[in-house]
Amino acid sequence: MTIAIAVDQDRAEHCLGASEAGGVLGLDKYNPPIAVWRRHRGMEVADDADESEPAKWGQILEPVVRGVYAVERGVYVAVPTGSFVKDEWLRATPDGLVVDDPGHAGKVVELPRELIESNAEFMSRAGGLQVKTCASWLEDDWRGAPPAKYEVQCRVEMAVCDLPWVDIVCLCGGQRLLGPFRIERDLAIEDRILTSLREFWRMVQEGIEPAPDHTDAWRVHVAEKMARAEPVAIQADAELRAELDIWRQARLSTKRAAARETELRNTIMLRLSAAQATRIENGNERVTAYKARGTWSLKAPRAWKDDK
Repeated sequence: MTIAIAVDQDRAEHCLGASEAGGVLGLDKYNPPIAVWRRHRGMEVADDADESEPAKWGQILEPVVRGVYAVERGVYVAVPTGSFVKDEWLRATPDGLVVDDPGHAGKVVELPRELIESNAEFMSRAGGLQVKTCASWLEDDWRGAPPAKYEVQCRVEMAVCDLPWVDIVCLCGGQRLLGPFRIERDLAIEDRILTSLREFWRMVQEGIEPAPDHTDAWRVHVAEKMARAEPVAIQADAELRAELDIWRQARLSTKRAAARETELRNTIMLRLSAAQATRIENGNERVTAYKARGTWSLKAPRAWKDDK
């Protein structure tokens, strides 16, 4: 059942950002669809309260990484101070607009968005730039290509700013630069992404919640709505009984699978310890052992994240 919730106009954000697109499509576990929906409905979102340490350092290091990219590639980078907007609902803020300009190679200049956008000759030659940072244990996520949520962000930026490509670079662990990975514009992929985003934005405007999922953000959203419920019981109908039975079976299956996964992880880590190794190469896949908070764990191959 959908219950429309009034927009808090003072808190609501009035354009969907390119950086939120991966979340809308279910590709960002830290920013799931319901969190994006709540933010644009003017409702509180847990992660909005305090800026995380990784985000803070990402902002601090962004100019450094951008400068290194400009020097190493021998290009001119203009940094817009505002956002570009498409059709009054979709917003993008590239970390840089890149052109080949031998007279200004390696130079980075911050300019008002309006000034950049009004320079048709510059825009006709420009590509885009996105700068990211990540912890060292996330390096495998960047093997060969950026994570899907960042590719989606780049494709939305190309659509909003009418760019032919976007380069994305990532400073990994504060000391290793990954990329640049060039994302070329593909209008067929872009159309599918924009169709999904447009439907999501319609749901935001009409107060229709996205489908429930497994995230903590959805649990918080439901808990907030339950706070208004009266302490009365309802009788289970056939549909609700079926859902309860499926939940029970899923719960049992999850417990068994979790126990089996832990057993297999321990077996694999035992093999690694016997070999005094921290990594397994399996064709194009890599399993890595890493230490966090005083204990060791295993990081599964990136490709496994796409398994259904």
